[in-house]
Amino acid sequence: MYICIMELSAHIHYLLYRHDCVSLPGFGAFLVEHKEACFDAEQQLYHPPRKVLSFNEQLQSNDGILASHMATVHQCSYERAVLDIHQHIISWKERVQKGKLNISSLGGFDTNAEGKLVFSAEHGLNFLGASYALPQLYAQPISRSAAEAAPTPVFTLAPQQPSNFMRKATVAAGFLALLTLGTKYVQDQQTDLIWQQEQMLRENAREQAAAAVYDLGELPTLSVVAPKPVALGYHVIAGSFRSQNNADRLVSILRRKGYYQAARLPKTTSGFHQVYFAAYASQREAYNAKAGIVEDNYPDVWVLKK
Repeated sequence: MYICIMELSAHIHYLLYRHDCVSLPGFGAFLVEHKEACFDAEQQLYHPPRKVLSFNEQLQSNDGILASHMATVHQCSYERAVLDIHQHIISWKERVQKGKLNISSLGGFDTNAEGKLVFSAEHGLNFLGASYALPQLYAQPISRSAAEAAPTPVFTLAPQQPSNFMRKATVAAGFLALLTLGTKYVQDQQTDLIWQQEQMLRENAREQAAAAVYDLGELPTLSVVAPKPVALGYHVIAGSFRSQNNADRLVSILRRKGYYQAARLPKTTSGFHQVYFAAYASQREAYNAKAGIVEDNYPDVWVLKK
């Protein structure tokens, strides 16, 4: 199995609809944060509720989400998926050191003066499934009709005016009041109709989002050649114990924390039970993984060659 970069980014994009964090060991983690609907007064835009994308270079431990997903999709072992993802991370680091790294459907990476990664999310991304297909709406100011404006005096009462003029003035005032009420009623009806149409659009969008199936595209036809078994001779050791019960207890703790490859090695000739985070085929991979584990508050980790 070999995962191309575009396919890997598509799987990350897919997982961010279902998880708030997807980590890439030794590189960082993509995060999504929920934002409520808001109004942008400067651009006169209403934004729907959304989940915006960011990146944290400090979160480099393996949460197992991406590797487990890839192992399921490609029907391979978890360890094989971890190795392929790790190879892509090395390629990404080399590319971002030479210049800008663009990841399709996610965003781009640059480095600042301090050598830290700077991430810019792709414009228009929204990972909130409930807001699927909901567009940004432009504000449309309502222009009030002349009937709703402040009334301008059209007559004055004077004692010397004849009673016939007073009756005409009263009829005119009544007509003006009826006209104002009628205009307001029509506008209220239009507002209710717009609101009902918006509700119908939201319901249709939610139904489409619930029925949608994420399409990763048609994968190319490959000739499958069974790979030779890879000897995993380098173990990243978490601890060594005289007691087998203590070693098994540490294995359970590490797996609960996301180190799903954690296991216990056979008892050594000197009577110790060694527990490792994961095993790798090359020394370089083992030491790269060790660096990420040290940053995850395990300072005593070391590499054992079997």
